Amino acid sequence: MTNVSTTATPAPPIGPAIARTEQGLIQGVDRGGIKMFMGIRYAAAPAGDLRWRPPQPPTSWDGVKLADRFGPICPQRWLPLGPPGWEKEPQDEDCLSLNVWTAAKSTEERRPVMVWIHGGAYEIGSGSTPGYHGDTFAHAGVVLVTINYRLGTLGFLAHPDLTAESPSGASGNYGLMDMIAALRWVKANIAGFGGDPNNVTIFGESAGGGAVMLLSASPPARGLFHKAIAESGAALLPRSRGYADPDSVVTLAEAEAAGTRFSAQFGTADIEALRQVPASEIVEKQMRGTTWPIIDGEMVRADVTALYRAGQQHDVPILIGWNDNEGALFAQQPITREDYEARTRRTWGPAAETMLALHPAADDETARRASGELMADVAFAYSGWSLAEAQRGTGSSPVYLYHFTHEPPRPAEWPFGAARGALHADEIGYVFGHSTPEWQEADHRTSELMMNYWINFAKEGDPNGPGMPEWPAYAGDGTVQWIGDGRAVPGNVPRLEALQAIERVVGG
Repeated sequence: MTNVSTTATPAPPIGPAIARTEQGLIQGVDRGGIKMFMGIRYAAAPAGDLRWRPPQPPTSWDGVKLADRFGPICPQRWLPLGPPGWEKEPQDEDCLSLNVWTAAKSTEERRPVMVWIHGGAYEIGSGSTPGYHGDTFAHAGVVLVTINYRLGTLGFLAHPDLTAESPSGASGNYGLMDMIAALRWVKANIAGFGGDPNNVTIFGESAGGGAVMLLSASPPARGLFHKAIAESGAALLPRSRGYADPDSVVTLAEAEAAGTRFSAQFGTADIEALRQVPASEIVEKQMRGTTWPIIDGEMVRADVTALYRAGQQHDVPILIGWNDNEGALFAQQPITREDYEARTRRTWGPAAETMLALHPAADDETARRASGELMADVAFAYSGWSLAEAQRGTGSSPVYLYHFTHEPPRPAEWPFGAARGALHADEIGYVFGHSTPEWQEADHRTSELMMNYWINFAKEGDPNGPGMPEWPAYAGDGTVQWIGDGRAVPGNVPRLEALQAIERVVGG
């Protein structure tokens, strides 16, 4: 079993660290054997004429370039609630950078590489958020990489003019292109940090987990990674057979129409004029339909589960799962029983009565709980379970399914009312081994289990190892690995009946 410790220790003195990349030498910092290289450009600044274009290679340099501080984060709105350690950071369009943590003493070591794709609804977040720092992973023998990618309308705008100027005949999904550019940088350069370019695992949470799903079936990403972990990922669902979420924008034509409405706010349809608008104004006026990945026919060819069912995935080992009370964070606003039921009927049509029976509301208070539960079942649980089912049917690589149940210690002033249990993003601190003074023995044990599982999977494509509770590969028998309270045991897929009902509507 990998030796992982989640007990905090004082930071040792800082010294220099040198690494070679294709662009030139960089100097990071060495903190007690953990070498940190921060703010490394993997692509040119996507500003001016390069705004809303595929990422371009970074420039080279002579001498040694400092990589001792994080680069600016991609332009975004500030939201007060985010991942662990979330705080305001400098923003700039020149944000396509990544960060590396490694304890390798030689470029010949070829340690497993894990590339983290942050969440934040494709609208907020960064690779420099403290909750994503890779010290503990590096201590355990992993080379950990975190990345920035373009967000919101700056990262996902589709527009007729952009489609017309593109050789591929598609637009949007620039944020996904950034992720692929970062993976290409990793493939070309990570050996210089003691990493193995032939053993790369991508992993992410929420939007980052959804991006992992999308990349796992995206043709341009083929061969750039070898394993995939999706934590609470939400992939794109098709509008089919009665499911019609009016807020979903999934096709290129629909996204172009949204892009045209977006550009009208600036009194111009000229994309060159829009490229000169300050990034802060683009972010301020971004609108629904311009901020998420779309099915463009190139980067994303179809609903991900449908691609898996057709055997068009990259067929790498997958570890995928969701949290027990995932939807509670998204159901904070009061909703009446009548509004909940009316919205469900609009979205689900003939299947609405089944959904309401499986997610019943007796009054206004239980309507909020039911609304969050239904949302979580569709976005997170169904996305993960259906992908596991599809991989089992058409792929040769194993898939491991988990259900996280552990509730972290909560602060005395808790902003989410009655929301309790394992909420959205609660697993991140345990995956990264970032303990707090409030952690008890069960917290440390839960984190050690998760880190060992994740690292074993990154090394071998199998989370199991000596001394670990056995985690069987998903076999379609309705079982999943329950992780929490310092334990890990196989159990039943929660609310399986609801997932099967969703499958009957959207399963194609």
